[in-house]
Amino acid sequence: MEDAFRNGLGEPHSLDRHSTDGDGSLFGGIGALCSAAARLTGADGAAVALLSRSSQARELVYATDATAQHLDELQFVVGEGPCIDAYRSGERQLWADLTTGLATAQWPVFTVEVNSLDVRALFAFPVDSGRVTVGVLELYRGTTGHLGTAEEESGLACAAAIGHMISAGLDRLAAADVALPIEGIDTVAEEFSRAVIFNAAGMVAVQLAVSADEGLARLRAYCYASGRPIGTVAADIVAHRLSLRAQRDSSEGQGR
Repeated sequence: MEDAFRNGLGEPHSLDRHSTDGDGSLFGGIGALCSAAARLTGADGAAVALLSRSSQARELVYATDATAQHLDELQFVVGEGPCIDAYRSGERQLWADLTTGLATAQWPVFTVEVNSLDVRALFAFPVDSGRVTVGVLELYRGTTGHLGTAEEESGLACAAAIGHMISAGLDRLAAADVALPIEGIDTVAEEFSRAVIFNAAGMVAVQLAVSADEGLARLRAYCYASGRPIGTVAADIVAHRLSLRAQRDSSEGQGR
């Protein structure tokens, strides 16, 4: 599955053009904080993702490199991993060795796939907007090893700074009476947006006569089983080059 992830995702891009000094984007400056977090913690890369508790919606805001982007994509597809647990629990997830029995027992699918990316340690810090946990700062290393005390404190500080930035952005957008689609979270930078994936999930829901959340789950399951990148599959569905209607169970949709 490694090739599918690597071939389906482009290189990350800078968010400089989304600076708060220009168009007032919610995410101006988060790229710089990601890079700072990686440097201060001795990580090989970092990413920030925003999530929603009311649905399976998940948006990647920024990734410092392709591996960080692949890691977030992998957890999005398989629905498990340290970053998801950090968001759900509101507690940091510090995994110095993803090959341990404890890690493989907790995330059996994720740990199998992540080994192919040559990632051995992953550290996830919840991002709090001041109201609620809205996302996660993800840091990875290609070698095993714990974060030092100063490194862990740096990760916490960067996550807090990102949360403050998001909170300020939300207040600014709320004051402008702007509609926010993901529980108060504005749309992300175009290069990282998963809007086409959520559009495709809606189409799958219609094809299979299931709920929107189930449509996304079925789309993710199809991508994992076929070994194809979810972005590529979603684009094919939206363009009507692919339909999952044939996977509809005979009992689905009855009584609707």
